Amino acid sequence: MRYDVIIIAGTTEAREVIEEQLKEKKKILASVATELGAQMLESYDIDVHIGRLDEEGFVRFFADNPCGKVIDASHPFARVVTETVRRAAGTAGIPYERHGRSALAYDYAGIVPVADAAEAAGYLNTVEGNVLLTTGVNTAAVYAGQVRDAARRLYIRVLDTPASYEGCKKAGYPDDHVFGQMPPYTVEDNLRMIRQTNAAVLVTKDSGKTGGVDVKVEACRQAGIPCVLIRRPEE
Repeated sequence: MRYDVIIIAGTTEAREVIEEQLKEKKKILASVATELGAQMLESYDIDVHIGRLDEEGFVRFFADNPCGKVIDASHPFARVVTETVRRAAGTAGIPYERHGRSALAYDYAGIVPVADAAEAAGYLNTVEGNVLLTTGVNTAAVYAGQVRDAARRLYIRVLDTPASYEGCKKAGYPDDHVFGQMPPYTVEDNLRMIRQTNAAVLVTKDSGKTGGVDVKVEACRQAGIPCVLIRRPEE
């Protein structure tokens, strides 16, 4: 079967891309990494591939599923995925299009911009008090390994999935320091978490309005605490 488009889906914006393509009567194959990602696409009349792929895997995937173009709607922080898909599409001779997420401008003097999790951990070692991590399970081990007194100070909010809990457990987080929830979150939700954990600082990625960064920043403003903001990678 030949598809009009293969969509690398990993964000809310991926659904917008799918809806736009369906309006144009396009035959779509979406690629997602997990079952959770597939569940988010169940309402669409499209084919879905589930599973993580490396560059060689994507090249084979594109060969097995001929298409007119590839639209990369993966997460703005999934830099490895973006580079992998871009190279694989080039190898396969398929047009590649990146569908990015709009960045926001934040007007809060308490924002501490950093480049990555390691730099964020370095900053956390210069301040006192508890830390609320809202950056997901993928970097949980970085903070656990680099922030002083991590087992006492670090609290983490992750997606309510078995993989998230397992990742936090492997990284050494106490069970009562791990909060499994599902977005979206409001300012009030974030304030509640800040107060519940007695957080003196919150850490987030600059994943835009869709990632709820605006309400996290506002919650930090209202709580009067710094917001460590990991800048998105340049594409």
